[in-house]
Amino acid sequence: MKNKQIQYPNEQLEKFRQIGDPLADQTVDALFKVGFHPHQSGAYNTLQFNHQAIPDEFPEALKQYFIKVKSYQPDTKIIEKGSVFFQEYTTEIMLCLGLLSLPYCYAAADGAKVLSFSRRIIENPERRLMETAEFVFDVSEPAAFKNEGKGFISIAKVRLMHAAIRYHLKNSDRWERAWGLPVNQEDMAATNLSFSLINIRGLRKLGFNISPQKAKEFILYWNEIGKLLGLDDALLPKDNHSAFILEKKMAERNFRPSEEGRVLAKSLQDYVNRQELPLKFSADMLMEYLLGEEISEMIGIKSSSRQAFVFDNIANLNSFRSLFPKDKQKAFREAKQQFQSRQALVNSDAKPFKFLNSLQD
Repeated sequence: MKNKQIQYPNEQLEKFRQIGDPLADQTVDALFKVGFHPHQSGAYNTLQFNHQAIPDEFPEALKQYFIKVKSYQPDTKIIEKGSVFFQEYTTEIMLCLGLLSLPYCYAAADGAKVLSFSRRIIENPERRLMETAEFVFDVSEPAAFKNEGKGFISIAKVRLMHAAIRYHLKNSDRWERAWGLPVNQEDMAATNLSFSLINIRGLRKLGFNISPQKAKEFILYWNEIGKLLGLDDALLPKDNHSAFILEKKMAERNFRPSEEGRVLAKSLQDYVNRQELPLKFSADMLMEYLLGEEISEMIGIKSSSRQAFVFDNIANLNSFRSLFPKDKQKAFREAKQQFQSRQALVNSDAKPFKFLNSLQD
């Protein structure tokens, strides 16, 4: 009998820590050589929709980059199923995004170092939440990969942003090779799973009965996004079990207490605690419950009432589920309007958790 092949061996994952995104990295190298900085370009900043023509003033390398990204044809059936699922659970998924997916990533000690180098993330967690939410809507709405959508452009810009981070950090004396390449393939795969598998776990902890088939469809949906983000096919699990194994191995390899993770988590926790949310319990208690005891303690999130929260609020799951809006399409439209508004992103009074007001309806 042949030995069963080990999924995601340590040697394979270790190699992926030294790999970035060749297409985006080559593009950024070419742009910096000619002195073109995308965010200083008005044409770049106004490029938002898939149907917009690639500006003539872009350097040739940037033109070819956008052409390459937009040439990918996602599996339309997978995209449709994933978008329908997102619309069904918009409020719940966005809640998990802020209180589970983001702090979950802070447990990856070396990956958290990348984020900690950006003081803006620590000093302005609100902006981080809004930008992440905008990206999720850009790639999740029904028209995301149609002409009138923003999916291709949003993904292309995120890849360039990651490549620019790699460019600057790997060429600085602040980054150690032992940490892996900044925003490497393994860390990107973990982030991708935080939006799919980890979100599914969050929904289930909130009391929603997500079938294995629906979970698989959502994971495959984020695989399509992962491909567009430059992830290697080997890091895109094809089923629920493979996703479970990959997440488990990456967590075992990379999750440990770190000063950077604690600082990032505290910044987010402090911000969340300052919000007036329509919940019968504090948001950081919910964050701790969703993350679980091990990861919560790893990143320094503690509440004195964990057991009270679990027994008082989660034991009665039917009551908890009843908090969420019944009109799913209305909730989706309102959240979409909030997170895809350019004005919301530049408005200092923007509230990332405003969408939770629907819980009072």
